[in-house]
Amino acid sequence: MCDVQVLREPRQDGVTNMHLDTVLLERAEQGQIGGRIYSWDGVWVTVGRFQSVERDIIDPDNVRWVRRPTGGKAVIHGHDVTIGCAIPLLALPISDRRSIKSVYRVAVAPIVEALAACGLNAVLAADTEFHGKGVHSGDCFAFSSPNDVVDGHTGRKICGCALRLTDTAVLLQASVPNGHPLVEPSSIILNAEHLEPIIWNDSGIEHALATALNRGWSQ
Repeated sequence: MCDVQVLREPRQDGVTNMHLDTVLLERAEQGQIGGRIYSWDGVWVTVGRFQSVERDIIDPDNVRWVRRPTGGKAVIHGHDVTIGCAIPLLALPISDRRSIKSVYRVAVAPIVEALAACGLNAVLAADTEFHGKGVHSGDCFAFSSPNDVVDGHTGRKICGCALRLTDTAVLLQASVPNGHPLVEPSSIILNAEHLEPIIWNDSGIEHALATALNRGWSQ
């Protein structure tokens, strides 16, 4: 049994938040499972590690943005609960630790479990009829791939999640909207999806994630 502590951290700027998630990954590469729940000091946009800011952000000079250490598309923060979770590959109960799909499905499970414990009907889109829905654009929430976390009843994407796989560890960064966006997404991200707000009780998310991470892992 591991002894993983997950803390809810104070609001911070985007550069600091991305640095702290990178530290989580570095610790996981040294064998330590880690998680953090965090928020933002206002509106920030994170873009994927390989995403083109010039192509997907309407006016990058007039928005606070930062590049994530993980992949994926652009996410608007400030109204969301954000999760960083890093796990040593040797802790994962799978044989093929170089398969991104296999690693993701196992590593995202604690996040899905934690969201479900907080009342969200969170499931992987691959386990529903809803994957492959939406519009391809630079907006993370505009399209649901099989590995995305969706509402099992409606198919709506409820968690934007991106992955970074190194030789020895995996980092997951997850954004779960809670309430109205502080700005209209289409004013920042080209072809962004307009979605009605998701409202849920996030007061126990850190405990729920710690419980999930402490169950069934080897270290």
